[in-house]
Amino acid sequence: MCRYVSVLCGAVAVLLTVLSGSAVAQPSSDSNRAPLRIMHFVLSGTVPLERAREYVNQAQAAGFTAVQVLLTDGVRLDHAPWKPVKTAWTKAQLISWVAYARAHGLDVIPEVKLLTHQEQFFQKHQPGLMFNAVSYDPRKEGVYQVVFGLLDELIDALHPRAIHIGHDEAFGWTVGQVAKWLKFGEVMAPADLFARDVERIHGYLSQKGVETWMWADMLLDPAEFPGASSKHLHGMAAGYGKAVRNRLPRDIVMCDWHYGDEQGSFPSMAVMQSEGFRVIGATWKREETMRNFSRYALSRKAYGLMATTWFHVQRNDRDLVDWIIHSSGRLFRNPDAAVPPRPASAASPEGHGRTAP
Repeated sequence: MCRYVSVLCGAVAVLLTVLSGSAVAQPSSDSNRAPLRIMHFVLSGTVPLERAREYVNQAQAAGFTAVQVLLTDGVRLDHAPWKPVKTAWTKAQLISWVAYARAHGLDVIPEVKLLTHQEQFFQKHQPGLMFNAVSYDPRKEGVYQVVFGLLDELIDALHPRAIHIGHDEAFGWTVGQVAKWLKFGEVMAPADLFARDVERIHGYLSQKGVETWMWADMLLDPAEFPGASSKHLHGMAAGYGKAVRNRLPRDIVMCDWHYGDEQGSFPSMAVMQSEGFRVIGATWKREETMRNFSRYALSRKAYGLMATTWFHVQRNDRDLVDWIIHSSGRLFRNPDAAVPPRPASAASPEGHGRTAP
């Protein structure tokens, strides 16, 4: 009898330990899984369907497990607010490409530029719904009639596990950014409206059983990370940075992009992980950054790594795009792997949302 009681007590203790541990570690419950490896490209302007299928073939060969595709005027959708180009894919073609990617073992994450970068979403066609020249106004219900209509269409057509909602580069955090992106007398969207917009869209997607992914730059204040490169930490305006992070649900996946950093550590990833977020590290075309961020992210058991190509697809920089896919695929698995030299390319700005330099 004593032996049975001892066994029972031991079992209860183990159960309590497991339950307690899972309660504490819930945000990183999948920390033992292999990280996602995501290839990112922009479906804007003319991107031939066959070329997009080649990306799938290359990504599969390079060891990627998913593709994130930014949807804008390169595809015709019934509820999209943008004006499609003449050569835009039909919805049927988009569905067929997604099926092709999945048949090759790649998950597909659609991205839509919400709140910010409205040159790619509303495209100046809805002036009455705008807060300023580049951001829509979350206080206006008409915004969500458009946004939710498009999200419903994507969910019904593609059945994605997640949708990436953008929210990068809310322009106006420096005098130079204000002068470049906003009209005279305009101000950037306040942090409260930014957070309210994320919360509302996240709530809507959650009801549909779809994860929310977003870019993290507006949630990161350079003052919080002394010694780190501040180039892509844009949450320095009043109320942004940690204050917004504190408001957001922890099941949002944060995509932490660093494109030209030279350091070996990326504390923004570690801090967001410690707060309970799953974090994906995103790189672009600088080999040193790709190596260092891959090494750091793998050591942190990050949720994933993402290789972006941005406007190089639209510029038809095929050698460079091919190099990004091949080299990132290798470095995301082994940061010490040998990769060929990067093809020569014109210097270009390291910002998001641009389909042309």
